[in-house]
Amino acid sequence: MLRTIAATRLITTRLARAYTTEPAGLLTRLKDDRKTFMRAKTQPDLNVVKNILSDYTYYIKSPNAKPGQSEEAAVLSVIQKLVKRRQDAIGQYKAGGRPELAEQEQAELAVLQRYLPEQMSTEEIEAQVKSIIEQVGATSIRDMGKVMKAWTHEGADKKAVSDAVKKLLNSQ
Repeated sequence: MLRTIAATRLITTRLARAYTTEPAGLLTRLKDDRKTFMRAKTQPDLNVVKNILSDYTYYIKSPNAKPGQSEEAAVLSVIQKLVKRRQDAIGQYKAGGRPELAEQEQAELAVLQRYLPEQMSTEEIEAQVKSIIEQVGATSIRDMGKVMKAWTHEGADKKAVSDAVKKLLNSQ
């Protein structure tokens, strides 16, 4: 009797998990895509997704992992680091006269960018930076650290944000 009750609970728990309507997180999406790409044998996509998952696992176990950081934010930071790596590699391959390797990196970069949220435009970044400067009370370039700490928006490149902060603080 106990065995059948336990088995029934297990089955209903599994069914409940399978039919939930919660939106899938980025990590779940990556794991599902890995399975799909493995079945379809889509090589550049599969390599990139495996690389993201590997770097994410390494990041979680490393001492650099921020305590209290959400899973979504950790995955996004890993993807952003990989994007930056690919962009640097593309520039180096082009400078070194290796266009075939630059094309391969460009294809991998395109796959990575599919997993990033839509990036903010420079006008949107500048508008947000202006409001943060007013909130923080920044008056000179020395207050750049305060403004950067107050920046909380995920959909923007940090370099573009720092450039906008420099531009706006130097113009004051």
